[in-house]
Amino acid sequence: MIKIQGQGFPCPPDPPLKKRGKGRGPVLLLLTLWFVLAQMAGQAPGVPQGGYAHPEALMQPEELKAALDRQDPHLRIIDVRHKAKYYLGHVPGAQQIWRPILENPKGPGLMPPQAQMETLLGRLGVGGKDTLVLYGDQFDHARLWLILAYYGFPLERMKLLDGGLEGWRSKGYPTQITSPQFKRTRFKLPGPAEKPTLTATLAEVKGAVQNPRKVIVDTRSQREYLGEETKEGAARTGHIPGAVWLEWKETKVAAGPHKGFWKTGDEIKNIYAAKGVIPDKDIYLYGHRGLTPPHSLVSLYLAGYPLEKLHFYAGSWVEWSRSQEPVETGGLDLPAKPQKTKKAPKTRASGKKAKP
Repeated sequence: MIKIQGQGFPCPPDPPLKKRGKGRGPVLLLLTLWFVLAQMAGQAPGVPQGGYAHPEALMQPEELKAALDRQDPHLRIIDVRHKAKYYLGHVPGAQQIWRPILENPKGPGLMPPQAQMETLLGRLGVGGKDTLVLYGDQFDHARLWLILAYYGFPLERMKLLDGGLEGWRSKGYPTQITSPQFKRTRFKLPGPAEKPTLTATLAEVKGAVQNPRKVIVDTRSQREYLGEETKEGAARTGHIPGAVWLEWKETKVAAGPHKGFWKTGDEIKNIYAAKGVIPDKDIYLYGHRGLTPPHSLVSLYLAGYPLEKLHFYAGSWVEWSRSQEPVETGGLDLPAKPQKTKKAPKTRASGKKAKP
């Protein structure tokens, strides 16, 4: 039996034995059942045998605990949450970064420059032999995974902590509130491929509209997809014409002992295949400003979709809505309502058209 820290399962005392007889059999049966259930509660494993095509992309809490116990010198844990949450408790040895450091100074939704990421890794003390374990409470750790993958960081040395901090805590493992210090390094990333396929431009997404060999996936909320609301930065409401809707969180377990863990590979395949998103097609993923698509991309990669067919539209809805391209509202069980093309908004200061 795996014992959860701070929680034990002591066996209750046997009831007084008055005399041997018919009553002892049911009592023993109940005690045995109680013991089995206690063991199951104590173990609370992650999603068992997830059947992933790329299980190496994930690290289970038990694996991370074992690595910490043996004091692996080539382990760097990165907590991608707001600093306020970080100092309320984090995985021992984790260093904190947050969303702004992963953004491009030129505008939201764009890939950060390679030099910016190299500086970040150097500040975190990452060496050439280190393995990164990334976690967050939403989707930001998957965005970090994708950015580093784009710039050539070895995939086999990047792990996403399945279940995040809550999955870690569910095992009874300790947290800490102090921040570790590592010696700075000078880290150099290989750089993007000569013809990178992991990202997509507006022109490439436009070319995927009404192409039967390609599919566009909207990873935002349902209300955003339908055009009932939008967020800061967008010029219009709605979605890219022909895009299917699958919110990023659909691949996460919603409740129960595995809440927050990735669903199994087969479950992920079935969720996407039901919307016509199959491995044979080129898949273009977008969100509001590029935060949510990486989680969906990682989910598809786990399920066995070829990485070269997965494309992250970094500009996402903010860029598309500011362009001259058409948009749709409605969808799902509602009729689509094509909107008229609007001109790009003007800036207050200059009266010039805003850049996408």
